[in-house]
Parts: sequence; C-alpha cells; structure tokens
Amino acid sequence: MSENTKNSSPRGIIIEIIMFLTYAFFAVNWIAGSTLTPQIMEHFQLSGFASATFISNAVTIAKIIGNFMAASVLNKLYPKKSIGLGSLLIVLGSIVAIFAPSYLIFIIGRFIMGFGGALYVVYLSPIVIHYFAPENRPTVNAINSVAYNVGSIIALIIVGPVIAWLSTWQYSMGFFAGISGVLFILWLLFGEDFEIAKGNNSQALEEKYTIGDAMKEKVNWLLPFSYSGLLTFYLVLLNIFPISGAAIIEAKTLSTLCAVGGVIGTILAIALSKRYSKRLPVMRASGLLMSLSGLLMFNAPNGVVATIAALAIGIFMFLPVTSLVMIPQELPNMTAGKLTQVMGLFWAISYIIQTIIYFIIGIVIDNMGYTVGLYIALAVSLTFFIGSFLLPETGKDKNVA
Repeated sequence: MSENTKNSSPRGIIIEIIMFLTYAFFAVNWIAGSTLTPQIMEHFQLSGFASATFISNAVTIAKIIGNFMAASVLNKLYPKKSIGLGSLLIVLGSIVAIFAPSYLIFIIGRFIMGFGGALYVVYLSPIVIHYFAPENRPTVNAINSVAYNVGSIIALIIVGPVIAWLSTWQYSMGFFAGISGVLFILWLLFGEDFEIAKGNNSQALEEKYTIGDAMKEKVNWLLPFSYSGLLTFYLVLLNIFPISGAAIIEAKTLSTLCAVGGVIGTILAIALSKRYSKRLPVMRASGLLMSLSGLLMFNAPNGVVATIAALAIGIFMFLPVTSLVMIPQELPNMTAGKLTQVMGLFWAISYIIQTIIYFIIGIVIDNMGYTVGLYIALAVSLTFFIGSFLLPETGKDKNVA
C-alpha cells in the first residue's frame, strides 16, 4: 500500500473528526467554566475576584509543561495511548473540578484539564502528516486551527441554555464533561498506533530527535517568535480591550466577531490552498492586514467601523495559521515523532513569550494607561509579519511536480 493510499483511508478521516471535536469541546468546557466563575466563587466563598486569576495562571503553567512533555509522552506511549491520555485528562480534570471540596482542588482539576488540552493540541500535527496526503494537509490544518474557535461559537450558543436548564455549575460542567467522555470512548474504539519515526518518504529514520535537538535549529525559534505576537494580540483583544474604555463594541460582540472571523479565515485558507501553495506571502499579507485592522479598530469613529475591523482581525488572524503550521510539516525528513518535538517546543515557547509580554503590558497599563498598553500589543502583533521575512519558504509551485 502506498503512503498516499494509506493517507486517504476512511479511518484517518474518522480519527481527524474525533480529535477535532475533542479539542472543540475542550474549548466549550473551558469557556463554560469561565462563564460560571461567579457561581464557582460563591460556592467556595471567595470574596475577591483576584482569586479567579489563579485559574488562568495554573492553566498557563499546565500548557507550557504539557507542551514540553508531549513528545516524551508520545515516544513512550505511542499515538493511541498518548492521544487517549490527553483526552482522558480533559475528562478527569473536569470531574476533579466538579467534585472539588476546596478551591485549591478545583484549581488542580483545571490544571489537569489544561494539561490534557496542551498534550492534545500538539498531537494534531503528527496525525495530519501520517493520515493525509501532502495536497490535503493544508485543508486539514486549516480545519484544526479553528477547532477552538468552533468550540467558542458552540459555547456562545449552548452554554447559556445548559446553565439555565441544569441550574448548578456542577451539573452544567458535568454535562460538557460527559460529551468529552463520549469522545474519549470513541477514540478508544477508533484510535490506532502508527510508526512515529517514519518520514513523508516512508523511509525510517534511525536517529532520535530530542527537545535539545529541536532547540538547536533556528527555525524552531522563529516559529514561536512569529506566532507569539499574534497570540498576545488575540488575548489582549479579548481580555483588555473591552475594559479599556476605548471599545465601542461590547466584549461579547468582540469575542463573537473574532470567532466568526476565524471561521471565515479558515474557509478562505482552504480555498486559497487549492490554488496557491506558497507559505510566506500569505503570512506576510495577512499579518500586515491584521495589524492594520487592529489600528483601525482602536481608532474606530463608530460601531460599524469597529465591527468591520474586528471581523477583519479575526479573518486575517486565522487565515495564515495554516501556512505557519505547514512550514514545519514540509521541512526535509520530517517524521511524526520529530514534528511532535517541534510543535511541543513551538507551543511552549509561544506561551512563555506571550505570558511575559502580557505581564509587561499589564505593568505599562498600570503606569501609563490603557492606550499605551494597547498600542504595545498592536506593535507586538507585527511579529507575524516580521517572521514572514525570516522563516524558510517550504511551499512549492503548483506547476512543479
């Protein structure tokens, strides 16, 4: 059986659907927990809202540790058990949080859940290069890049009604944990192991690629550098901009526009990949247009302009992500195991940079006001545009066989 024939198997499509839905409902469960924060704080008799920040800090740590450990887990457990572990931790974390006797145990539950999500997001890439032919990978990568956004949209639609229906935060979170549990069972039924040291040319690579090896390659630092500015800008838009006093549109509307824009950007990315296979020009144009759209929104004279700008930010923020993640997949002699190390380092470094910059922006806002902080975030968003001049071009012309 040829590699391309294998990549076209129905089982690979089923596995992709299960993984996509698992990560999307991880987002739904996470957003549900955030929506229920007032009830959770009341349940644990917390008087200060600052206590809720321990959750976000715990999750950040969980993401970084999970990203660094993802490749090691994959090498020891192989794909089926590794991905199953990530899915199981999402469910277990939810259960621990639901039955937590104290706020500390609740935070530990959210940490476990975040750790599972961190493992899971890294494993999406090796699944893509194993099960899908090169010409189909841009489409699958585009779909995977918007999984969290799809979860956000689902959450906006169903979290409110579910909370109203089930009344308590425990039952509400339990409902979404149940869905994640069903997806975990489906993975046990359909998931399978495969050779993680086999490259795109089906030749086994004997040398072991470690996280230390990944750190020695320049491209593995340029990838998170490029993405970290976009990630920071995204979080500032959702968390700081709505309370800055400069926002003409409501926070919920802004979140919805970014999520919808992300879906539109993904559709455009899929359509573009059918006609154009270069990576850097897409990143360059989208990165610049994203930052310019942010500048327009910060200075929007009315709600209509702000709405259009916010939607444009979402589109140009997600349209080029497919091109970014295709670069490591298309590097010479790439294997599923090596790609897991690369993507684990990518996510970990991205979150570390984002956390540092976000903290600096907070200090600047405390001392110089929201306007200066917002423009720092806007300037940082240009790392995506700058990175497009530093990263290698891995895409090939369509007419080159």
